[in-house]
Amino acid sequence: MSDVYLRAGLPGDSTSAAFAAQQGYLVKFTHQPTGHVVEFPAIISDFSDSHQPAVEKRYGSYQHDPITTMTKTGRNISFTLSVLNSSIDEARHNTQCVNLLIQMLYPTLDRNNAFNGDPFINIHMMNLLDGNTNGDGVVCVIESLDYSVDFDNGVINDDKGILGLNISGKEIYPISMNISISARTLIQVNNDSESPSPIDSNYPSYLGGR
Repeated sequence: MSDVYLRAGLPGDSTSAAFAAQQGYLVKFTHQPTGHVVEFPAIISDFSDSHQPAVEKRYGSYQHDPITTMTKTGRNISFTLSVLNSSIDEARHNTQCVNLLIQMLYPTLDRNNAFNGDPFINIHMMNLLDGNTNGDGVVCVIESLDYSVDFDNGVINDDKGILGLNISGKEIYPISMNISISARTLIQVNNDSESPSPIDSNYPSYLGGR
């Protein structure tokens, strides 16, 4: 396992991002195989939490109503984050965060190029995606990630080039970036006998308690 890499949110000077970071309004992504973490200020333009229960229906003789059995329940979440850059340092930081998040979508490999862990990611978004009572977030498989930039809002550049060496061309970053994510959640059963429910006691339990 490699060293844990943390890309915490950079407060920055942009009003929305700075306020969100100062108040602790963050969206946190934790890569399970490596423990790497990426955080962004929670500037959320849309959010959807969809549940899809599936049932099996069987009809017996002389029965008008079916015998209904619950077979599974799927849950999909989708949201869009706006990432704002107010300085060249903040732009570099956020770009590195986006790149690391994209890398988390790929399986990790060991030294023999064999798969070494599935790309499961914990997503924590305040109370919207809190997950278990320990606050680790919701375990997900990200099924799509769309990264886009809005050049109409302007750009930030640095005439000195990357790291001031000017050997890789001049840097240019958008002021506004968008990250749209669609993910399928996974249910983790809590095996702690003292806490039989995997979710908060205020919600119906998968194990029958409340």
